[in-house]
Amino acid sequence: MKKIILVLCLFFSCSVFADAKDVLQQRLDKVQGFYAKFSQVVKTADNQLIQEGKGELWMNRPNYFNWTMTEPDESVIISDSKDLWIYMPMVEQVTVMPLTQAVDNRLLLLMTDSKSAAWHDYQVTQKQNTFTLKPTDHSTGYFVLSVLPTGMIADFAIIEADGQRSYYQLSHQTLGKVDMKYFQFTIPKNVSVDDQR
Repeated sequence: MKKIILVLCLFFSCSVFADAKDVLQQRLDKVQGFYAKFSQVVKTADNQLIQEGKGELWMNRPNYFNWTMTEPDESVIISDSKDLWIYMPMVEQVTVMPLTQAVDNRLLLLMTDSKSAAWHDYQVTQKQNTFTLKPTDHSTGYFVLSVLPTGMIADFAIIEADGQRSYYQLSHQTLGKVDMKYFQFTIPKNVSVDDQR
């Protein structure tokens, strides 16, 4: 009898995770593209403020995004669905790598492609419109994502393994496919290129 109860508990706990993941993927699939402004707040595990910032985000599904940080320092992360370009104007450097190797930008990949193999690495739980994505191997931090039933992303947070939290609030959203020019990166003159492809 104990074995049956244990099996049933495992089955229902797995189905809860699967259901939450399905709900999140279905919601994200409702919006094929969008533009938004964002504000960033980064705090330590004991709630000490590290940084505040602002920027803009453009996204098209699947796998196109342009994450432009304007404050405190400018930085640009662009995915053209094949490669990831990371541009830091202050240090005059561009890093380019295959999108499949973009581990540091995993949340953006999950948000833009519900069929990505990366979803297999996460367990998803849901509380109303808030979804928590924890890695199945528990090796790193996790993500918290607020997505409305319409598919609009309200905010998200990246929680590092040491407890540091980066919180992003989205505003001024415009839903709909974004002009593809936002996902093209042209290397500026006099900039060093670290090509990891």
